[in-house]
Amino acid sequence: MYWKGVTQPGTVCNKLSSNIDLLPTIAEVTQSPLPSRKIDGVSTLSLIKGEKGANPRKSFAYYFHKNDLEAVTDGMYKLVFPHKYVTYGAYEPGRDGQPGNLTNAEVRKPELYDLRRDPGERYDIFGQQPEVAARLLKIADEYRKELGDNLTRVQGPERRQPGKVKIEKK
Repeated sequence: MYWKGVTQPGTVCNKLSSNIDLLPTIAEVTQSPLPSRKIDGVSTLSLIKGEKGANPRKSFAYYFHKNDLEAVTDGMYKLVFPHKYVTYGAYEPGRDGQPGNLTNAEVRKPELYDLRRDPGERYDIFGQQPEVAARLLKIADEYRKELGDNLTRVQGPERRQPGKVKIEKK
């Protein structure tokens, strides 16, 4: 991202950010109020500005379908939990503007990836890094306590149904 006069050209940022952070970031930039309903995004303006030590999001949970917690990351490592999914497959690219063939796949046991060295998530290091896996599992448990997880049948008291956010104009 580059914002003239705000972001230094050529800046590299390896901190966590997601599209759910757009609304709170834009709200902070425009000095607009956030919705009264709780949202999951955080403002990443400090990252855009390149503020020293900025780290608005220390972890991220990968929820899919209605409420399946499939993975968590701290930005350096990603712990993936057992689940079924559909993928294009690593070796079947699309051709002539058409997508590749979809295939069903399944993660059968927890897998751990070092995203700095293995951004393609090809080499499971779960057995080599049990302390990292345990730390990320604690992070996952905190998300489950708050938001729940259908895959482990945990009900979370803060689970919210998706919906439209009404922003009041001044």
